[in-house]
Amino acid sequence: MLAACGGGGDKTTGDANPGGDGAVPLVGCPARPLPTGPTVQVTPADNLAQLVFDAAPGTAFVLADGTYTLTAILQIHAAGVSLQSASSDASTVTLDAGYVVAEAIQVSAPDVTIAHVTIAHAVDHAIHVSPPDGGPDVTGFLLYGAALIDNGEQFLKVNPPAARDAFVDGGRVECTRFTMTDAGRPHVERNPGGCYTGGIDAHSARGWVVRQNRFESIFCAGEGLAEHAVHFWVSGRDTLVENNTILDCARGIGFGLGDAGNGETRVYADDPYPGVGYVGHYDGVIRNNVIWASIPYFDTGISLEQAMGVRVLHNTVVSADSATGFFSSVDYRFANSVVTLANNLTRRITVRDGATATLATNVETTDLSLFANAAAADVHLAPGAAQAIDQGTAETDAGLDIDGDPHTSGAPDIGADER
Repeated sequence: MLAACGGGGDKTTGDANPGGDGAVPLVGCPARPLPTGPTVQVTPADNLAQLVFDAAPGTAFVLADGTYTLTAILQIHAAGVSLQSASSDASTVTLDAGYVVAEAIQVSAPDVTIAHVTIAHAVDHAIHVSPPDGGPDVTGFLLYGAALIDNGEQFLKVNPPAARDAFVDGGRVECTRFTMTDAGRPHVERNPGGCYTGGIDAHSARGWVVRQNRFESIFCAGEGLAEHAVHFWVSGRDTLVENNTILDCARGIGFGLGDAGNGETRVYADDPYPGVGYVGHYDGVIRNNVIWASIPYFDTGISLEQAMGVRVLHNTVVSADSATGFFSSVDYRFANSVVTLANNLTRRITVRDGATATLATNVETTDLSLFANAAAADVHLAPGAAQAIDQGTAETDAGLDIDGDPHTSGAPDIGADER
């Protein structure tokens, strides 16, 4: 097994270290091939913002190595545009907003791909995906093998336009690093809540996949809670969050927020749960993720608020005693949270405000001695982890473990590692 966990899929590591920070490689993240059709070769000397703004549908930009100092937002409003480093290595190309550009990249068109680049130092968002008023919907967005570092608000923001007459559906975020450093923390935007930053923040989005990513150190020191590493809310639906590693973030994965969201909602034509009132997130699966924290600012690993039909399977959510702000590994609350929790290794599971769950073979008060080296965020099961090995319940949608291995069909191991 690997020294530490980082994702599912096959055992290849073609783009093993997007961002080039020397951390443990992600698993199952081969380099994305360069476009084979017509391309535009770009260097740091070119006016990338103008080239992107003028791009025809389907234009593929291939970026030469170097730092691209942004003085304007890269506005992608033509379908099928892609931005990718020539080397297929995020550490070789940096789009640097220098804390002078509000958003590094805006996407308002379908089928846009951003791959193998580093995006840093936006005043607000590294990437903001939102349709124009009147639509059409934005679908098919892909962020792959990238590194998003030290941005002032949520690194990837996804939301409808002000008119709420179009949505952002069917997106994917894979093999990407989201990292806050001590140097970036003073640049976090402050609102009345204190610390207005996070990893992925998606409103009213349907059918997204967040897979094999790494989120690190997204927190503020003593200034209120940062937002989640991964957050889908305001009536999101059918989200799959799997095989991610979340290290020392204030909050891990959130489906829904509050009992009534932010006063907005999305109405689905098929009305999947008629008559229940506000739903913060419909259905979806959270599985095979590792959430580890040793910082005082860690609060909750997985939060489910008005989350109807969500399944939480085979996650390992644990923390050290030094995580003094700890509240819960998995928390579900409010009457429209009707969830399934199975085969999770946790420190504590909490329920509030009328939420209900189907519970199967979860472990609370998990002893850190079950893991190979929890202090180093290596939560592979140790050979003597009898509390977890072969103690789980078979689940049809268990997915693959953190190394890309299937869970045993009869009596799987509990947690994100199938030993």
